[in-house]
This record gives sequence, C-alpha cells and structure tokens, in this order.
Amino acid sequence: MFLLLHLVVTSGFSLTDSTSTKSEMPALAADTTNIRPVRFAIVAGTVSSAIAAVHIYQANGWWKDNRTPFHFQEDLKYGRSVDKYGHFFGTSVGAFLLRKSLGWSGLSEEAALYWGAGGALAYQTYIEVEDGFHQWGFDRVDFASNVAGAAWPIAQYHSPFLRNFDFKYSYLPSPALNSGAGAGFQGQQHTVFDDYGGQTLWLSLKVKNLLPRNADGWWPDFLCLSVGYAVRDVFTPEPRSAVLLAFDLDMTKVIPDDTPFLKLLGEALNFIKFPMPTVQLTPKTIWYGFYF
Repeated sequence: MFLLLHLVVTSGFSLTDSTSTKSEMPALAADTTNIRPVRFAIVAGTVSSAIAAVHIYQANGWWKDNRTPFHFQEDLKYGRSVDKYGHFFGTSVGAFLLRKSLGWSGLSEEAALYWGAGGALAYQTYIEVEDGFHQWGFDRVDFASNVAGAAWPIAQYHSPFLRNFDFKYSYLPSPALNSGAGAGFQGQQHTVFDDYGGQTLWLSLKVKNLLPRNADGWWPDFLCLSVGYAVRDVFTPEPRSAVLLAFDLDMTKVIPDDTPFLKLLGEALNFIKFPMPTVQLTPKTIWYGFYF
C-alpha cells in the first residue's frame, strides 16, 4: 500500500538508475539541493500519516496491555531468525521510500540517500524502544539488523558490484495472521509484520552481470536467480527452516524506463519476489510450479 502511495506522490521525480551492467554504470546525479516547499509538505504529511497508521496497527497487535519497565531482551530463537531478516529488509524499504520522496521534494541525490537511511533507522529504533517498554524488550540484535538495513542502500550507492544483489520479499498469509497462534504474550495478535509462517525473504542475483564477459550473451538481462529463506510450522514446538532456489525477475529490466514514473515503478517492484518456478532444497525437496 505504501509503495503504491509513494509511486503516485513521486511520479514526477526523475531517478538515477540503481542497476548495473559490466559495460556502463549509471552516473550519479549532481549534488544539488533545491527544496520545493509544496512537495516537501506533501512528503511530510504522507510520511506522518503512514507512521501514525502503522503505529496504531502495531500498537493494537503487539503493545496493548503489555506495558513493563524498559529492559533489554534478545531472542535468537523466535521465528527462526526470519524476524532478523525482516528487520533488515523493512529498514531498507523504508530508506528507499524516504530517499525517493525526499529527492522528489528537492534534496540532492546524496542528501536524500543519507536522510532516507537515517529516517528509516530512526523509525525502526523508535519501534525497538517501544518494545523495550513492553514484554518483548529492546532486542539489540534486531537493532543491529536495522542498522545493516539502513546501511545497505548506502553501500549499493557507492559500490557498483553490490547493485547486482537485491533483497526481496514474498508473502502469503498464514493461519497465524490476526491470531495468537501459540506464540507471543497475552493479548498479542500476529500482524503482517510478524506473520513469519507466511513470509519468505530472498536474495536475488543479477546473473548476467556476474557471468564472465564471454558467457553472458546467452543469459537474458531480466532473468535472475534468487535464494530464499522461510520457516515452516513456525509457531509449533518444532519449527523448520526452509531454503529455496527460484528464478526471479529484475523489474527494472521488465518495465520500460521511458518515463520517471515507470522507472520508479520498476525500482519499487524490485523489492517484491513475484511467483516463479521454485525448488525447496531443505528440509526436504519440493518442486513448485509457482511459489508465492
């Protein structure tokens, strides 16, 4: 929902291509700032409204009736670490949205990059502090994942090689959604953010760019390979980790970049792993015609 809202709001902003090829890397935009007050006000209002909506959603699902003194607490078993990858991914997405929004409002490319990463990390830190005042506790490993997620787009910006790797997400609601599902605290209801049984996190590789020059001609530039991680029976006494391998699409190559809106659309959709033929490698081999 927030991706689509962001696309509508920022459709007039010309973006720098974030993909890479062997022969030519995209030039970085000039480091100039020219704030447009009306656009900045739209961005500020949209971001504030989104934060308020997410806060209400999370408060009703996680924090209601669970207030405690502030404390630190790590849980390295919860969700079989899918939540740690989720923290990384969620912060990266937030940094992207803020970066593009701030760029549309007039900030320079680099200013938008760093303010976007900082803003996303600040919001995720606020969530972690709220957890610290509830039974979850402030999880320092979650915080480290947030820091890494904020740093990832900065690393990609400065390293052409890293632009050949994208973190993506796929989701199919599990029966645990909007229920207690045997995990958590009194009154907790699992939201889409912690419905770990329905989430799969992916690392997508732009194969064509990684092949030797004498072998890359036969591989189409839009076709990628992704390695996925998911958890089965996550809220049972015996959860199982699953590793998957799948074909993937580079949406910046599938969608034409003839207009700023289409260019932004391709970049935004590249956070989503679309259903493709997939094989589950562990805990047992399963072939999927299309995996959601």
